[in-house]
Amino acid sequence: MPPYAQISGDRRTVGSVIRYSCIGQRTIIGNTTRMCQLDGQWSGSLPHCSGIPVHGIRLGEEFTVGTMVRFSCEPGYVLKGSPERTCLTNGTWLGTQPECHVISCGNPGTPRNAQILIHDGLTFSRSITYACRDGYYSTGLLSRHCTVNGSWTGNMPECSVINCGDPGVPANGVRQGNDFIYNRTARFHCSPGFNMDADRASTLICTKDRTWNGTKPHCKAIVCGAPPIIPNGQVVGTEFSWGSSISYSCNQGYQLSLPTVLTCQGNGNWSGEKPQCFPVFCGDPGMPAKGRREDRGFTYLSSVSFSCYAPLILVGSNRRYCQYDGTWSGTQPSCIDPTHTTCGDPGSPLFGSQNNSQGYQISSTVFFNCRKGYLLQGSITRTCLPNLTWSGFQPECIAHHCSQPELPAQADVRAIELPSLGYTLIYTCQPGFYLAGGSEHRTCRSDGSWTGKPPLCAADNRPSGKSPVGTVQEPPSKLPVPGGVFYKNSLWRGSYEYLGKKQPAMLSITLFEPFSNRVNGTLIDHSGVELKLSGTYKKEEAQLLLQVHKMGGPVEIFVNKFKIDNWALDGHVSYISSSNSFVYQGFVRGKGFGQFGLQRLESLDPSTVNPGYNFASNSSSVAAAILVPFIAMIIAGFALYLYKHRRKPQVPFNGYVGHENTNGRATFENPMYDRNIQPTDILANETEFTVSTVCTAV
Repeated sequence: MPPYAQISGDRRTVGSVIRYSCIGQRTIIGNTTRMCQLDGQWSGSLPHCSGIPVHGIRLGEEFTVGTMVRFSCEPGYVLKGSPERTCLTNGTWLGTQPECHVISCGNPGTPRNAQILIHDGLTFSRSITYACRDGYYSTGLLSRHCTVNGSWTGNMPECSVINCGDPGVPANGVRQGNDFIYNRTARFHCSPGFNMDADRASTLICTKDRTWNGTKPHCKAIVCGAPPIIPNGQVVGTEFSWGSSISYSCNQGYQLSLPTVLTCQGNGNWSGEKPQCFPVFCGDPGMPAKGRREDRGFTYLSSVSFSCYAPLILVGSNRRYCQYDGTWSGTQPSCIDPTHTTCGDPGSPLFGSQNNSQGYQISSTVFFNCRKGYLLQGSITRTCLPNLTWSGFQPECIAHHCSQPELPAQADVRAIELPSLGYTLIYTCQPGFYLAGGSEHRTCRSDGSWTGKPPLCAADNRPSGKSPVGTVQEPPSKLPVPGGVFYKNSLWRGSYEYLGKKQPAMLSITLFEPFSNRVNGTLIDHSGVELKLSGTYKKEEAQLLLQVHKMGGPVEIFVNKFKIDNWALDGHVSYISSSNSFVYQGFVRGKGFGQFGLQRLESLDPSTVNPGYNFASNSSSVAAAILVPFIAMIIAGFALYLYKHRRKPQVPFNGYVGHENTNGRATFENPMYDRNIQPTDILANETEFTVSTVCTAV
């Protein structure tokens, strides 16, 4: 057994093998294994253990008595034991055998917000690698190595939170989210009236490379396309951006089916549905007694021709045209006996008298006045017309404490009691005359005198702007209206006039009997009122009179205006080629009502039709209607009634069945209304009587 050696293997038979190893950090020199041979000897020579520690260095190769050897370690190792040893006389070495231990750099620790990724030890030549946790990053080295001096290379790395920075806010937009760290999102929305670019995302995410996964979007102004055009009309308004509104106006001789306003919505489309321009409806001009009539309809550019049965002769216009302002050209004809040359006595009003000094010949004028304590209302003068009828309408004398003001010739006068203003007379010049001076309205003062000046009606020889009868363009031949135009479940949409304003309405036909031409329908107006109507369609004349037989609504005040005896729709059907549709037009029979116009909706399923108007009442609208003071409604009604009748004054009954508008043209010194502006835009310019202020208060 060599010194500092040990043997493994306890068998000593032939062929058995023993192994030598050294104790401690010594190196074996020689054979490490020996085999028992047949001759009983061990193969090879005996090895010995050299005293050089692992990873160590020995200086000195003489091992005689008194010699000294020195030991040191490789870099990265430290010597433990005797660095020098001397061979003693007894064959041993002085001191202890040294060993080389690897140098340890110690635990370098783990930085905040990081974790150890690779770690193969803490001793010399070993390394450690870190990784920042999600949401953090390091700008330095993430690996450290243990050096020969027992320290780690570099500094402890720092992991900072990932921040992508403020992505900004798009112009005309907003951003949701103010946290710009890793994996957080920023959401963008455009302000009302603006749309986001389609090629950019509305949400951005902060990525691990400290950048956003895209760029902030742009918000572009929403601009609707050109609004739909309508035949015989044009768009009013040039601003098509979000929130802007446009309306429509019709060419001369046409009128809107509804007072429609379209608004550019956030989706780039226009709200509502486009209206239609109906031809102006002049109404039935009537037929002279013992006369004939041939007509091509009662709408704009249509004409009617009159003739008389012999031996009567026609006095008045034998051909009349429906003009752009809703009036018939010329004068209403009459069939008269050629031996008759004078008008009949128009009579005198009760408590009044008649001045007929000019007689009753054609073109002669009679004057009316009242006794003291009475005021004249009606036509102050009436003229015998060529058709042997009287112009204007018969006056009456109304008791009143105010004195009778001057009575202008060729004028009609009406009276109205307005709150806070008092008893007021409204003057209108008769057809063919206009107000050349004075006041259109005069109010009774507390002392019995009148405000303003006496009106002066002068013969109107000014250019009217209407086409002369001889140059009126002839319309196409009248197209026949089919007998089944009011077929069951057909829908007719449009409006009716009430107190001078158009109200949206929808007529639904619930029954049509082809043999009897019986028509039943339901009219629903914008306030939710439902009117059950019934009538008989006259195919030859394309005329239908629908009378109400049942009504109901969400609020009583909405229904009240229809509670009039014999309320009805009286109109004719015509074909409109520009829109390829049928229009039912005429007049509403009822106080305060005017014309109506309804267009048939073509090829539509009634269950899917969207009328474009909310005909059903809701709680807010009903509550608002109830809370409106009744006095304001009365004032508004009076003022708008004046406006309506200012534009379309009544025509006296002349013995002919039908409706005829014969608007007189007039300009006024202090007009209450201007035809070229809307009622809500009226500004008062007369301090004594500001009816327009009443209108504005509605």
